[in-house]
Amino acid sequence: MKATRRFHLTVLLGTGTILLQGCPAGAVVGGLLSECFDENTISQSEFEELNALEQLLYDENDCGRYEPRSNFLDDLF
Repeated sequence: MKATRRFHLTVLLGTGTILLQGCPAGAVVGGLLSECFDENTISQSEFEELNALEQLLYDENDCGRYEPRSNFLDDLF
């Protein structure tokens, strides 16, 4: 019973380090924070203060903030 438990623990630790090696936690947290609180993002209240043409230049991201569209002409065509 203990040998089986040790084997499973060893396999979990081994695969966990291999799988998580390509995705460090700092990059995941940093990516979320940069997307939500980047210098180029504006809040919903700031977005609502823009006129209709300026609002077309912004797109809502996953955090509920607004960021500039990458290419406005792609959306028109």
